[in-house]
Amino acid sequence: MKSYLISLLGAALLAAAIGILTPEGTSGGIGKHVRLITSLVILCVIALPLPRALARLRELPSEIGGWESGGETSFEARSHDALDEASRAYFAQSLTAHLAEKFSLNQTDLTCAIRWEQNDEESKPLNVTLILSGGARWRDPHELEQYVSDLLGCPCDTAIA
Repeated sequence: MKSYLISLLGAALLAAAIGILTPEGTSGGIGKHVRLITSLVILCVIALPLPRALARLRELPSEIGGWESGGETSFEARSHDALDEASRAYFAQSLTAHLAEKFSLNQTDLTCAIRWEQNDEESKPLNVTLILSGGARWRDPHELEQYVSDLLGCPCDTAIA
């Protein structure tokens, strides 16, 4: 930006100097033409950053979040991904609450970490890891693992925190 302003100032000073040194002649003479040319040069210098600014404006919608239709970053794709992520988080919280109630555990002592398998249009749990802390550490992990494996049909592991 600084170099642009210096270029603009330099072009204006050069145009002023040329305008002062150019003879007027009769009825404007060559001075009219020189002023026209220097004015066009200054306009070109002023318009110099416009192509870059326009290109930046074209890129802006994709950076903000995909205003273009049909793109991978379209609103529909982003909203689908957000909904999918929210569903997965809700599933993990619900599983944690269910296990805490079923096995009489404090819900803050149990965390369910789930790895997901993504098919074309559906997600399903690939593996569940139960993270036990606090009083839940003293629970039999094999009983919890077996229950989750039977419930979800996927392998279950236990980690002690």
